[in-house]
Amino acid sequence: MYSNSILERFKNPEYAGGLRGANGVGKAGSDECGDIVKIYISVDDEGIITNAKFKAYGGVSTIVACDIACYLIINMTLEEALSLTADDIMAKLENDIPANKSYSAVLAEEAVTNAVEDYYKKKEKEDRLKNA
Repeated sequence: MYSNSILERFKNPEYAGGLRGANGVGKAGSDECGDIVKIYISVDDEGIITNAKFKAYGGVSTIVACDIACYLIINMTLEEALSLTADDIMAKLENDIPANKSYSAVLAEEAVTNAVEDYYKKKEKEDRLKNA
């Protein structure tokens, strides 16, 4: 069902875990499949994502899709990260996961978008407090 490269990434995800001091956290979940993911991002002063990690409750495809999403967004600007799509994640996976598991890439995309939006909300609040 899964290729050796997918199974290897599942067994040894590079970006799994929390991220202390994350500037943004995005959550996504699906009632359909029961998978839940969180993606954490650290952003520098220029708006570049310097680190990303994930925590996920899900199967092989969800773990791997989140790991790939984190890999892809590191060194991206926030705007570039907002442009990341499930298709981009699937392409990086070389479509090595079954089509019926493509929802995993959608969850990863949603979590990235939510993490960036969370960063912007926190930044806006911080700026308001500085200018008060």
